[in-house]
Amino acid sequence: MTPSLLVADIGGTNARFATAARREGRICIENYTVLAGGDFRTFDDALRHFLDLSGVKPGLAAIAAAGPVLGGALHLTNRNWSVSEAALRDTFGFSGVTLFNDFVAMARSVPEMGAAAFLPVFDGEAAPGAPVLVTGPGTGFGVATLVSLDEGWKVLGGEGGHMAYAPRTALERELAGLLMRDHGYVSNELVASGSGLAAVHAAFCEMFDVELAPATPAEMSARAAGGDEMYQALIQVRALAVMGAAGDLALANGALGGVVLAGGVSEKFWDIFRSPEARERFAARGPMSRFLERCPVRLLHEDTAPLIGAAAQFGQMRADH
Repeated sequence: MTPSLLVADIGGTNARFATAARREGRICIENYTVLAGGDFRTFDDALRHFLDLSGVKPGLAAIAAAGPVLGGALHLTNRNWSVSEAALRDTFGFSGVTLFNDFVAMARSVPEMGAAAFLPVFDGEAAPGAPVLVTGPGTGFGVATLVSLDEGWKVLGGEGGHMAYAPRTALERELAGLLMRDHGYVSNELVASGSGLAAVHAAFCEMFDVELAPATPAEMSARAAGGDEMYQALIQVRALAVMGAAGDLALANGALGGVVLAGGVSEKFWDIFRSPEARERFAARGPMSRFLERCPVRLLHEDTAPLIGAAAQFGQMRADH
């Protein structure tokens, strides 16, 4: 009997756990549990809580986490947790453990998902066999590229969310200047992700000569909806940063198979993503603007996608060996 598979998606805010099995060609997610990362001192503590809570005893584990995997180990970019394949085998008795970057898992989920998991942002025509870019902000800013090969799907991971932010308007250049003054390097992650929101908020308050006071993302959205000019500008700048980064990455990777936007923050930018300004920010690349004009863009809105992708990637790796 094949041991059951634990899957996990570990981000800067939440830790999602489940078990996974492929049935009739589909990956089924069971025992799905979302835990607040801040409630646990270590990853092991969160995993042990899930195992106790669910009562499952999986023999294998596929862990997707927000950070680069180096030598079978990972330290989360936006949380002080470390994860090691060897330590998990020793501590929990798994017979097989594989770590993935969370956006490697997110990208690998794309061919496993049904049409209902996607919302169209820009219509277009995917070029057959061309790479697919999967990117977007959550607590961090993930990037991966999905390539179709004869032997299956290949995911190229990386840390593209830390590429430098490219401001285009006077307001964006002023924002970038303030962020550079206070933080040194200004990345797309700093501007668009949840981890950078406090820094961006402080800069906008300075630009608009508004007293800085704490505000949650929901409060910012409510104020923007109520007509507050500063918060409207703040949200639009962050959303357009996503589209600018997606266009740059698609151009660099030749991702004419389409772009999939993912991540919890991406969903909050849905209305802006469909605007003419967002379309222009994605496609306008000077003499190369025609390169992206027919590239389709979709939004992936399925919380379990990285868990499905981790299971798919794990299964493919085992089959290859």
